[in-house]
Amino acid sequence: MLKTLAAVGFADLGEFCVGTDTVEVAQHIAKALSCKVWRAPELLSANSIESKPPNTYGGNYGLGPLPLHTDLAHWHRPPRYLMLRCVVGDPTVTTPLVHHTRALQGLRSSTVDRALFRPRRPVDGHMFLVRLLHRGIFRWDQLFLKPDNAEARDVHAALIENCLNQSGAAVTLDRPGRTIVIDNWATLHGRSSVTSAALHRRIERAYFSEVLDDQ
Repeated sequence: MLKTLAAVGFADLGEFCVGTDTVEVAQHIAKALSCKVWRAPELLSANSIESKPPNTYGGNYGLGPLPLHTDLAHWHRPPRYLMLRCVVGDPTVTTPLVHHTRALQGLRSSTVDRALFRPRRPVDGHMFLVRLLHRGIFRWDQLFLKPDNAEARDVHAALIENCLNQSGAAVTLDRPGRTIVIDNWATLHGRSSVTSAALHRRIERAYFSEVLDDQ
């Protein structure tokens, strides 16, 4: 799994530990990654915009496609990995995945290095600036990160266009236990639109954080 994550930015585990509780599965994966489970797995479902708060993806995109992003990009240190695991699947909904090196094609590294972004609102009462790619962490979220300088505005516009035009991998979480692990510091993911016939779909998500040397 580690080799696949390093090579392509995600690992498709197939129908993994079917019938096993997701908490136990997350702990097993955390051990393999030498990480820790960041918080208890969450159950995800698609709903209309009106049913979700405006500070969430559901409250902005509803049943429409979710744009490519990395999770919690507006945090100072986002979680290292995330797991998506099917509880109730649907073959019509896909999870697109694009490595950041493809998303950044055509952008000068000097422009990316100078681009500064800020969270849309304070995080834990603090406002700070972040770089798109810094110390091994790539982050991108067109909704919750706002450009703070000219370079960031150029990068923001280019990335939105690049992400729309990318046709990377796509995984269909269509069967119970179907599991993928994503390198959240390297790979963007999204979700295709959800029709009314697919509202039964349920996915569990877990985050993993690196165990730092001083912990």
